[in-house]
Amino acid sequence: MARVIIIGGGMGGSALLPILLENKEVEIVGVVDRDRNAPAMKMAEKIGIPAIADLKDAVAKLNFDVVIDVTRSDEVSDFLRKNLPSHIEVLGGACSKLLWELVTERRSMAEELEMRLKEHEALYKIGIELAAAERSQKVFDIILTSAIELSGIPAGSIAILDEKSSMLKMVLAKGFSQNFISLSSVWALRRNGFTASVLNSTTPIIIPDITKMNVKDVNPLLLEEGIKSLIATPLRIHNRTLGILYLDDYKPREFKHREIAILNLLATQATLAIDKMHLLERAEYLAITDELTQLYNHRYFSNALSNEVYRARRYGHPLSLIMMDIDNFKKYNDAYGHPLGNFILSFMAEIFKKNIRNTDTVARYGGEEFVIVSPENDKEEALILAERIRKDVERLCRPEINEGIAAPVTISLGVASFPDDAKDEEGLIKKADETLYKAKRDGKNRVCCP
Repeated sequence: MARVIIIGGGMGGSALLPILLENKEVEIVGVVDRDRNAPAMKMAEKIGIPAIADLKDAVAKLNFDVVIDVTRSDEVSDFLRKNLPSHIEVLGGACSKLLWELVTERRSMAEELEMRLKEHEALYKIGIELAAAERSQKVFDIILTSAIELSGIPAGSIAILDEKSSMLKMVLAKGFSQNFISLSSVWALRRNGFTASVLNSTTPIIIPDITKMNVKDVNPLLLEEGIKSLIATPLRIHNRTLGILYLDDYKPREFKHREIAILNLLATQATLAIDKMHLLERAEYLAITDELTQLYNHRYFSNALSNEVYRARRYGHPLSLIMMDIDNFKKYNDAYGHPLGNFILSFMAEIFKKNIRNTDTVARYGGEEFVIVSPENDKEEALILAERIRKDVERLCRPEINEGIAAPVTISLGVASFPDDAKDEEGLIKKADETLYKAKRDGKNRVCCP
């Protein structure tokens, strides 16, 4: 077994020491450096290897066969040449340089391997998080946050493509000013523009320095925001592009091959997760939506009403229910056919949606009947809403306004409120239904309440 001392406790010694310790044919008998705080000296002390500051003392006290001199010092080389017996092998000069290069290469390889392992562990963790996400917005947040962390880039965004309109919508952005986010929320594709190039690409498109580009090719919003470089990765699946993952830096930047490769892997994960979530949300949407009118269906309405009655009872808020029925709809269908009847149903659905608040729920109750659940609206407010809808239907559902309508159509509405008219959802539905048929009996095209 070779007994070795290492002279030099800096970067060379600290890199060499752990590698030699792994070799069972080598025994490290000492580390020498004038600086007791040198990394290799500290390391040696921790594992019980003599750490000596004076080279003369080390040569006198230690029993060794080989000296590895990584100091590159002429003074040390002269001392060793003059004071060591001929049978002691000294690795210094060219040998030390070669050994240092081998150690450096091995350390670089180890660091590269460690970095790759960390990246793959991060990708594995991201994959688990994406699989557990239950909504698109959560998926977008995981993707963008992960991309920013993996790349060390301060800003980024995700844009999703609407294939029907050829518009891109920014669904999430981080690291930008609010002004940039609001102005960049939706944009159209320009033929031969940068976005179109990204969407048609299978690999990321990189701009290391925006200031060196032709001004007409640069989005002026990027210049105003101070963005200097970016990488745009298409989110592609089955020859279809779902959108783009953008990463932006406020300084010129050269993107390394490893960074591009890891972003490609992340983009693949992201695309699969987005596509899967879109399919799930589409299936969920279809399960609670009326296919013809694109309003919520009876099932969703029942759950929404039950939840809102619970909230109204708990917090002492009012709650109103409006039931609506198209007047003489059977006669209209018989006279003009089901296609025109279906058009009336869809057209009215649009009128309802334009009149309600974001907190209201409008649903197709069945056939030509519709309902609106209006939380925190008392009877007076609900009557105002109902009357506004009735007037819009009467004004808009006429042949002279819309050529898809064969004859004027009106609607009757019944209003009931919690807790004045009923104490639970069943009672509320019954009371609204009664007032609706009162409106029918009283001549139609009107609003009634208890």
